[in-house]
Amino acid sequence: MKKTILLILLTISITSCKSQEEIDFKVGYLPNYNYTLTQKQISENNVKYIASDEILQNLKNNGIENPTITKDTSLLKSVSKTGKLKGNEFPINIELLESNNPSLTSGTKFFGKSVDGKTKIDSIYSSTMTEEKKRTLLPALESMMNQIKYPNKKIKVGESFEQKNPMSMPISDVTIEMEINSIYTLRKVENGVGYFDLDQVYTIKSATKDYEMKLDGTGKGQINYDIEKQFFTKFYLEMEMNLKTELEAFSIELQTKSITDQTTEIIKVSK
Repeated sequence: MKKTILLILLTISITSCKSQEEIDFKVGYLPNYNYTLTQKQISENNVKYIASDEILQNLKNNGIENPTITKDTSLLKSVSKTGKLKGNEFPINIELLESNNPSLTSGTKFFGKSVDGKTKIDSIYSSTMTEEKKRTLLPALESMMNQIKYPNKKIKVGESFEQKNPMSMPISDVTIEMEINSIYTLRKVENGVGYFDLDQVYTIKSATKDYEMKLDGTGKGQINYDIEKQFFTKFYLEMEMNLKTELEAFSIELQTKSITDQTTEIIKVSK
């Protein structure tokens, strides 16, 4: 009898462990939730100009140091509130709670909805933003929120999936089109959370002018995924990128490093 009970308990334990070896991965907003996001991003850029003495002197005369080193820390806290599901859509209202960006002040609100998993922004409220700025920001924000589309799939511990996304970077009068290749690997599952390792590689695709450019960059990070709430609760990424471009009169070498540390608190609301 004891052996039978032990066997049953062992079978239950093994089945439970196996069930935790695979998760149903799907990322997106759900109706009737509050998502409080806190983000800190630290970046450092080092720009070096390679040119004739005359051009370098002109840069110096115009107050441009060579190399030019800039450091910046951006802070953002926001809450996204989703409403009741009606058919295939539900409302999403986003409010900025804290921000050190002068263009996006605290109290700024974005009103929109989620339709079939895609976010649409209808209007912006701001006490400081001009109507022209709102018209410019609205489609840019909507595009940014829908830029990354994660696959819906079952993932086992140790498995990876790959994601490719575009990114634009303006330098001088040139816009560089890049591609970010991200590999997400499920490292473990514990207490309803999937822990992912993130590895990124940045490659150049094209530029708006026919200049010679070389780019290499990588990123490494970790992501915590709440299985029940279908959303990331932690996103941490360290990125480093080197770019060299040959312009008509001079060359530019850009080194950039950044750390992004983001957490999201998710609370279900009764409606």
